[in-house]
Amino acid sequence: ARTRSLGIVGVGTIGSALVRGLCAPGGPPPPEIVLSPRGGARARRLAEEFPDYVRVAGSNQEVVDAVDCVVVSVLPQQAEEVLSALVLRADQQVLSLVSILGLGRLRALAAPATTCAIAMPLPAIARRRGATLMTPPQPFVEALFSSLGSCVAVEEEAQFRRMQCLTVISGDLYKRQLTIQNWMVDGGVPPELAAAWVGAGFSTAVADSTELGPDTLRHLVDEQTPGGLNEMVWREQEEDGSYTSLENSLESIQHRILTGSADPALRPAARRAGGAPPTRAARATAAAQAKRLHSRL
Repeated sequence: ARTRSLGIVGVGTIGSALVRGLCAPGGPPPPEIVLSPRGGARARRLAEEFPDYVRVAGSNQEVVDAVDCVVVSVLPQQAEEVLSALVLRADQQVLSLVSILGLGRLRALAAPATTCAIAMPLPAIARRRGATLMTPPQPFVEALFSSLGSCVAVEEEAQFRRMQCLTVISGDLYKRQLTIQNWMVDGGVPPELAAAWVGAGFSTAVADSTELGPDTLRHLVDEQTPGGLNEMVWREQEEDGSYTSLENSLESIQHRILTGSADPALRPAARRAGGAPPTRAARATAAAQAKRLHSRL
């Protein structure tokens, strides 16, 4: 069932995107939305933009007192302090969008509320074209995000944390697009044309990979014309260690998500300086270690 009243504690980029998506025309009627004064300027703008649905509370506790579902969207280093100060009701739903807050810790901080979940939505939910990863499966979360794009529910938190790493590669994708755009401009292409073509080209390139089966991507790579230009690019990138570097970054990101701190020794440059890249077996061992670490959270 859809939530009738929604409170957001911490109105940052993702919290704002959630409000915009829920209030955008063309979707189901939005719930009553109460925003915390944290991120005051953003919260005020949203209340002015959607006055029929959104209001700003005087305090975080006032948000909690006014709603059925509480969404916590503060910075990771603020989560413990903010949640510890809230008095929640047993019948409330609690959803954390905090990247490194474990489900067990969320349940402890949210007590006596017991209906808890964690989710990682992407900013495109503001345009109802986002993707959201969540655990454990909860009808209220799926109802909330299914109208904003797609929602993938994961039973095991360890799997969720592994999959969560995908949500942080947007910057890398944009950097690759910018590199290509700048390369075109340096070669004499007008900036407006270069930007338009990069946007259109990447959008078309991923059209065949939005609905995937387990082997779809392997087939898409294998079907590139042998000796052709597409194959040439990925083979040169592979030879240069680009994809191994990406795998190492993902391992480094997962470590930070699970432990709350980065390990400089896991950076791709450090791994490369330390010797040969990790084998698939070594990565499997690292994944097992991460799962054991996660079980302690």
